[in-house]
Amino acid sequence: MTTPSQPFASSPDISWPMLTGIAVAIIGPLCLLIPSTYYTDGEVMQGLFVVLGVILAFGILLVALRRRRTAAWIIILLGGTLLLRQTCQMLKWAQLQEDAVAIVYYAEETKRQTGHYPPSLDSYVFKHAWVRSHIQEFAPLADDDFHFTYFINNAGISYWYHPKTGFSYYPD
Repeated sequence: MTTPSQPFASSPDISWPMLTGIAVAIIGPLCLLIPSTYYTDGEVMQGLFVVLGVILAFGILLVALRRRRTAAWIIILLGGTLLLRQTCQMLKWAQLQEDAVAIVYYAEETKRQTGHYPPSLDSYVFKHAWVRSHIQEFAPLADDDFHFTYFINNAGISYWYHPKTGFSYYPD
């Protein structure tokens, strides 16, 4: 029986296979999400994401040598937080790109119907209302062309579209 001052003193530690399973289930998907951080947060934040992942992986190994249960909680809490954050960023990026593609279709359809690109996006109905505030510029050009720029998290990391070159991206 445990005493109130040491409630976990006699609780058995988890097994190495259990810890390995938890680590693979969380750190594995984190590794798969590394390329996506380039498009949602830029090169600098991608580097930070990788560094945090490496610190997490090696840190839990050191902690696990002493107490595997604690290492499992670190993986679940810290690794899970990184995993959820980047998963949410990917959802946000997908919604942004969905509207960006729809804007291209809207502009091309307007040109097909009227003979020129729309002067603004005032008539466009956004699929995700928050995207409107992330459109930096939509501009018809003098040669009956257009371009638009947009961003996901900060204006310094931007995307753009031009009919001649397609979609492009500047990370940092």
